[in-house]
Amino acid sequence: MSAAPTVVIGSAGRRLYLVDWFREAFADLGLDGRVVVTENDPTSAAASYGDIGRTLPRYVDPAYGPALLELVDELRPAVFLSVNDYELMHLHVATDLAEAMRERGILVPGVDRAWQLGCADKLRMAQLLEGIGVPTPRTVTGDDEAGIAEIAAASESLVVKHRLGSGSSGLALVPADGVRAAIDAAIDSAPAPIDGSAPSGQDVVVQPCLPGLEHGVDIVGDLREPGELRAVLARRKVRMRAGETDKAASVDPAPFVANAEKIARAAQLTGLIDTDMFLADGGEPSVIDINPRFGGGYPFVHLAGADVPRYYLARALGLEIDEDWREYAPGVVSAKHESVRVTATGG
Repeated sequence: MSAAPTVVIGSAGRRLYLVDWFREAFADLGLDGRVVVTENDPTSAAASYGDIGRTLPRYVDPAYGPALLELVDELRPAVFLSVNDYELMHLHVATDLAEAMRERGILVPGVDRAWQLGCADKLRMAQLLEGIGVPTPRTVTGDDEAGIAEIAAASESLVVKHRLGSGSSGLALVPADGVRAAIDAAIDSAPAPIDGSAPSGQDVVVQPCLPGLEHGVDIVGDLREPGELRAVLARRKVRMRAGETDKAASVDPAPFVANAEKIARAAQLTGLIDTDMFLADGGEPSVIDINPRFGGGYPFVHLAGADVPRYYLARALGLEIDEDWREYAPGVVSAKHESVRVTATGG
């Protein structure tokens, strides 16, 4: 008897909705599938929420790789995806684990190594985007006094954030006369460099504050043909909370398609990546951030009608589906809300 069709979601954390939507996608496809959640904390919100929950060592633990490969050899998933930036870096850059899973016939969505590194390094990302002709704000490090002065001369407000941060860490929006204090504060809270040295201005980036409205844009590449764009899903951000979109309105994706095509092709994209773009009236959208995973903004297009989990499963399992998985209604406003579930007892 063959194993049930399976998807593994690594480090699902608080994204219980993603587990639900993959379950619904299995049901829509007429499949008795299973959603497996892996976590290093067995009491996290999602750890016991999957059809199967497995505790893995932390990604930095030498035991993580063997445990992960043992798990996929046992469960034989069609798709493995992670929604944790640091786990993704470990899978795609620090090790060959992503490739080892692909050699086993498992689809592991993502971007190529250069772009995975760029997604984690905001200076490198700006350079990659400039290299393919995608508008992006000028980006300099916190110790580039000349570059900071040039940005300050041309922009009333500046953005300061961690160069290797995640989830808007170190973020400050300041006037020109406040940039030095913001840089010093960001240095104090920056992640320590890999070599163990103290954080410095090299670990902080400075950019101009862009005009226009901020949008979240999901770029979806074909799961089996790297670089082939399949969908662009967009929403206008209405409210942020803790570095994540808290309220948004779905919008027409047309203004963002040109950027999406260039990024998908250059990054050899498979699956979904989450990007942030500013769009001013009459201007081109400018990319300010890329996360190579399902981001916190995907729910706002899913609730408007898009269904990327259904596309993932159909493509992975060789099933034909209509193109309506990428269609959604503009103008749908959604807001996140809080919920609580028991994750352990007796301790």
